[in-house]
Amino acid sequence: MPSGDAPHATHDLAAHDPTLAARDPLARSSRQLHLFRTALIGLFAGLLAVGFKYALSWSEEGRQMALGYLHEHHASFGWAVLPVVGGLLGLLVGFFTQRLAPEAAGSGIPHLKGVLMRVRTLQFWPLTPVKFVGGVLGIGAGLSLGREGPTVQMGAAVAQLISQLLKVPKADVPQLLSAGAGAGLAAAFNAPLAGLVFIVEELHRELSSRTAIGGLVACVVATVVAHSLGGDLPTFEVHSAQSLPINVLPWVCAVAVVSTLGAVLFNKGLLKTQAMAIRAGKVVPRWTHPGIVCAAIGLIAWWLELAPGGGHHLAQGLLSGGMSFTIGPVLLLLGVKFALTWLSFASGAPGGIFAPMLVLGLLIGKVSSIAMTNINPALAQFDTEILVLSMAAFFVASVRAPLTGIVLISELTGGYALLLPICIAAGVGFVTAEALRDHPIYEALLEADLRRKGQGAGSDEPVSIYIGIQNGSSLADRPLRQAGLPKGCLVVGVERAGKLLHPAADLELRPGDHITVLCPGTMPDAPSKVVQLCTGI
Repeated sequence: MPSGDAPHATHDLAAHDPTLAARDPLARSSRQLHLFRTALIGLFAGLLAVGFKYALSWSEEGRQMALGYLHEHHASFGWAVLPVVGGLLGLLVGFFTQRLAPEAAGSGIPHLKGVLMRVRTLQFWPLTPVKFVGGVLGIGAGLSLGREGPTVQMGAAVAQLISQLLKVPKADVPQLLSAGAGAGLAAAFNAPLAGLVFIVEELHRELSSRTAIGGLVACVVATVVAHSLGGDLPTFEVHSAQSLPINVLPWVCAVAVVSTLGAVLFNKGLLKTQAMAIRAGKVVPRWTHPGIVCAAIGLIAWWLELAPGGGHHLAQGLLSGGMSFTIGPVLLLLGVKFALTWLSFASGAPGGIFAPMLVLGLLIGKVSSIAMTNINPALAQFDTEILVLSMAAFFVASVRAPLTGIVLISELTGGYALLLPICIAAGVGFVTAEALRDHPIYEALLEADLRRKGQGAGSDEPVSIYIGIQNGSSLADRPLRQAGLPKGCLVVGVERAGKLLHPAADLELRPGDHITVLCPGTMPDAPSKVVQLCTGI
């Protein structure tokens, strides 16, 4: 998570002396060259994101067309076709994912956070083709996963490839990786500001002008690519959103609390089912899990065709008012969607949880809206608004990234008239999830992965972390001897304003400093604890 606008004697020289980067680990390229690279990353990350979006759309449309054809022409045995086809596709996905790129499993965002913490590695090949093809086949077969997490991870992989091809100085690479990730998110959602805020709040966790402007360039270029090839409409079209009167805001808080409870349940269920699936892998080979889940989903799709897949069609139908539900069918769909998302993610197939989180938030919002309308019929006119606010609260409570949630939901729906209620819903979701002591989902997934795999689970090889000290962290404005790092962790370097300082015991750490910490390989959860101490998150 390196940053830095502070002057450094080698910054500009590195642009003219390619060998300087190899001699000085702090060397950084000139800002102009850095921005050129981020623009290049945004271009290719945007192209990859658009290609992935279209491929997924075609695969999901193919599943729906097959379902319709079987219902119409082969109702007697059609129910058995999708389980067989889906099961075979799932087995293919599981085999190649486990064989070629195990890091392509799941969302990819926890893995990327591990890369930025320097406890995981990232390579374009074979991760990107496995993630792309595996996501298309798996989600097309019905897995309740989304494209956004994979697009983020593939965007970072594009940045890694470009960094290698251009021989980028080592100190610049983390910023380029986060810029590529943000560009992937921006292109996936047509949301450039959300991509930028995601870089700052969730990935890089610091805000320097170098990080901000580089991320902004990448996100804007990627979004321009997405607009040019896929249209400039928001991801979800919401035509009737209106500002809410003050007397409705208490209802907004109530909806946010209900959505937060759903998000906490989602997080705990996701972690639990993943742990169970990994334990079951000792009996049933891990690569078969996507096939088993796809076969089960293919059977469910025969009777409940809105439940499988990423859920974009369902979300759009709810937000546009094109789908009319009573509370019973909504509760059924909500329960099935929870279960399918848990099982799909636990299977180890490539695919993210962004889209399922948004759909679950919408379904909880629909339940809340129906219940509130029964209590106060006047609230029926705010049905769409309640759905949007529930989606915001669910996302923020699960991920614990309020700024990203606020900007993302606003850009997703074009609902800028709801900015104040979205802020309230996000704030209530954040505070309630904190009060319930639920761990942010991406940190929890990374921590669970580190505990399972560690750096060799018992290896003596230390893990190096380079991270910035933020305002509000317990390390800021304290001498190094009082840092309170996990036992066995050692600060071996401190960088301030581009200069290396001796990490003496009485050296007072300041916000903006960057420290290099060696963590014992035998303590797989130490890196995440160091990050929490340094960021205050």
